[in-house]
Amino acid sequence: MAIYKIRGESYNVVFRYSTGDGTKLHWETYKSELEAIQRKAYIDYLEKNGLKGEIIKAALEYKRKAEIQKRVKEDIQFPTLTQEPENVQKQEENLQKTYRQFVEKWLPIHARKKRFSPNTYDNYRSNLNNHILPYFGDQIMSSITAEDIDNFIDYLSSKPCKGSKSYGKKGKEIPVLASSSVKKCYNVLMAGFPSAKKWHYVTEVPETTPPCEKAVKRHAWTADKVKKVLDSIQDDKLLHLAVHLAFVCSLRAGETSGIDVNTIDAADHSFWITRQIQRVSDAALAQIPQEEIFRVFPKQVAASHSSLILKTPKTEGSKRKQYVPAPLMKEIMERVAEIEEHKAFFQEEYHDYGLLICQVDGRPIDPKSFDKWFKEKQTACGIPHQDQIEFQGLRKSGQMHKVRLSQNNYQLVAESAGQSPEVLMSNYNEALDSEKRALSHMVEDSFYSEKEREQFKPKGQPQGMDTIMEMLRDHPELAQQLMQNLLLGALNQTASAPNKKSSC
Repeated sequence: MAIYKIRGESYNVVFRYSTGDGTKLHWETYKSELEAIQRKAYIDYLEKNGLKGEIIKAALEYKRKAEIQKRVKEDIQFPTLTQEPENVQKQEENLQKTYRQFVEKWLPIHARKKRFSPNTYDNYRSNLNNHILPYFGDQIMSSITAEDIDNFIDYLSSKPCKGSKSYGKKGKEIPVLASSSVKKCYNVLMAGFPSAKKWHYVTEVPETTPPCEKAVKRHAWTADKVKKVLDSIQDDKLLHLAVHLAFVCSLRAGETSGIDVNTIDAADHSFWITRQIQRVSDAALAQIPQEEIFRVFPKQVAASHSSLILKTPKTEGSKRKQYVPAPLMKEIMERVAEIEEHKAFFQEEYHDYGLLICQVDGRPIDPKSFDKWFKEKQTACGIPHQDQIEFQGLRKSGQMHKVRLSQNNYQLVAESAGQSPEVLMSNYNEALDSEKRALSHMVEDSFYSEKEREQFKPKGQPQGMDTIMEMLRDHPELAQQLMQNLLLGALNQTASAPNKKSSC
């Protein structure tokens, strides 16, 4: 017999029926009491007449109707489910679209989602326009395979460079793309595939391995060489100050050109690094949120497709208070006085953006100009091309000098330049040749007997003396430390002399 139950506002009929899997308990729910009573009477009739098959049909029919009602209810609550045919059609359309169609939609969204800086957006755009789109642009994106990507990497690895690296060269003389450029193209290409799968442009992300990147270390100078170059460019006051700041304060080019005059504290011998100048494309400015941009400077060339901007530093840790030695502070204050003279001369025509390093009328200087001017001065000073450094090399030179002065206090040196100790150790420090030579002599003195060393010692000056003299010339601070140690040793001997007499 069926059981009739009332639960809250629902009326239930409960009965059992047998199948090949055993006996099952079946619940049915009705909104009205009349429906439930009529259903109970019908099930009782079937049981009384032994119509077990009809009971099973009745139970299954109820389940089917309940499932239909459930779907209708879900469609009302979530109307997007009713658009499933349209979604399927859109997915099929996306699978037929080219890589160019995908990337033109994806890049602006991805850039805003990842909070790209304008410079990062320009780098992505440059790699796409110059390398990726000419190769994959018209290919159906869903047809791109891992083999296609590996072929692309192989193509880039033998692709000749364009621009300044190819000027005046022919055929095999033109270098191919650097491994770092190939790796960047791979990263940009693969960055879009996870979104492409979510958006149904591809069914699977190709499984590939990134190409190897051969690290190329930036050249650096010793402090003594930087000082010589500074002495030779005294006639160019603005470049002299920029080079002086970049080395002593380990500044990036954009930080150097963005120094705020209003943060300079002559009494405290300090100033703050809170902003930098960059040149970015108009396309990047149109796509990237500008909350980190303080100012977009007016274009000096109306037809230009890029602008100089004043923005926050590269990282949050790059915001820092910079302490300055007295000679550099003196040069800074002379520059401040010169700016005041320019303001008095130009008056209303002076563009006062609060910049320490700027043009005569106050307008900003493109950080890339420092590289050009610095290279020209190095050539004028007779420095061979292979020994020349970029303006960014001054930052590395300053960091290497400070690491040695601080006796390898990487945390202190890194924080003073707004970078992490890991970056400092991997990219901004390396052993000098003089230090490697000195280490070799230390191994010689500690490992070999005096007799073995005497066999190859040249006559006259003792072996290793030339190395010591070279190190003292390259590192004046070592000479000072040596003198301090000698004086300390002499004082210790003097102090111990009376004790020796009393013991005799």
